[in-house]
Amino acid sequence: MSHEDIMAAARRIAPFIRRTPVVKLDHATGANLQNDVYLKLECLQVSGSFKIRGATNRVKTLEPGRIENGLVAASGGNHGLATAYVAARAGAPATIYLPNNASPLKAEKLRKWGADVRFEGKVWDEAHEAALAEAKARGAFYMHPFADAQIVSGQGTVALEMVDQIPDADIYIVAIGGGGLISGMSQVLKHVKPDARIVGVEPTGSPT
Repeated sequence: MSHEDIMAAARRIAPFIRRTPVVKLDHATGANLQNDVYLKLECLQVSGSFKIRGATNRVKTLEPGRIENGLVAASGGNHGLATAYVAARAGAPATIYLPNNASPLKAEKLRKWGADVRFEGKVWDEAHEAALAEAKARGAFYMHPFADAQIVSGQGTVALEMVDQIPDADIYIVAIGGGGLISGMSQVLKHVKPDARIVGVEPTGSPT
C-alpha cells in the first residue's frame, strides 16, 4: 500500500461517501486545553463511521462477479454496517457475524439494511473464525476489517481530507481497534507531513 493507492481510493470512493466536516473543540469538561483541538466528524458518514471508506474501496476494486455469492464480515458493529451498506448498494447479500456482546441496536440496523445477522462467540476473534468458515463454504467474499490493503487504503482517505481541512495541524490522535485507520492515515501523514506526530489511542476497558 502506497500514498498513490490512497489517492486512487479517494477518487474511487468520492461519489459514494461524504466529505465529513471538521469542528473546533471549544471546551472539554475537566480538561485544560492548551492547544487548538479539532474533531473529524466521521460519525456523520453515510454508514455512521469511517468504515464505509474502506468497505466501498474494497468492493469497487473487486473483479466483476466476485460478490455474486455475497459479502461476509465479522464485526463489533461499524464494519458490519459498512459491509451491509455497500452490499445493499451492489445488490449482493450480506452476512454479518457479531460477537454476543454487540449492540442490539446495531444488529437491528443491520437487519434493516437486509443483512443476515448471526451471533457467534464472546469476542470478535470467535466471530471472525465463524465468518471465515461461512465465506469459504459459500464462495462468498470475506471483508476483513483491517488486514486488507484496499480496506486500509480507503480508511487512509480520512487523512487526505484532514490535511486539506486543517493544514496547520501537527499532532494527530487516532483511535486504534484493529489498526486499519491508523495504518492508512499514517501512510498519508508521513508522506505529506513527515514531521507530524501521530498518537494512537485505545479504550481503557478494551485495549488491543
